[in-house]
Amino acid sequence: MNDAEIEAIVLRAIHNINLAREPHAQIEESPRAAIFGPDSPLDSLGLVSLLIDVEEAMNDRGFDIMLSDARAMSQTLSPFRSVPALVAHIQSVLSAT
Repeated sequence: MNDAEIEAIVLRAIHNINLAREPHAQIEESPRAAIFGPDSPLDSLGLVSLLIDVEEAMNDRGFDIMLSDARAMSQTLSPFRSVPALVAHIQSVLSAT
């Protein structure tokens, strides 16, 4: 799976999350968007929901992955901080399987 396909999955998950959020709490739907951290309105529960949506979309495409494992949580820079960071994290998870 290439970066563009993964990015599309992540952006679709962000879009889905935004459907349930108030306008002031929307996450930017762009390839450079912050996902989690000081530049994002997403809280930890929202992050879990987003990651589940991404994992389910990946599973629908035949990739059974878990994104919030101990390796992800132990990184100095969060792999969930932005769309590019999450795409890179997903690629690393895919290459490890």
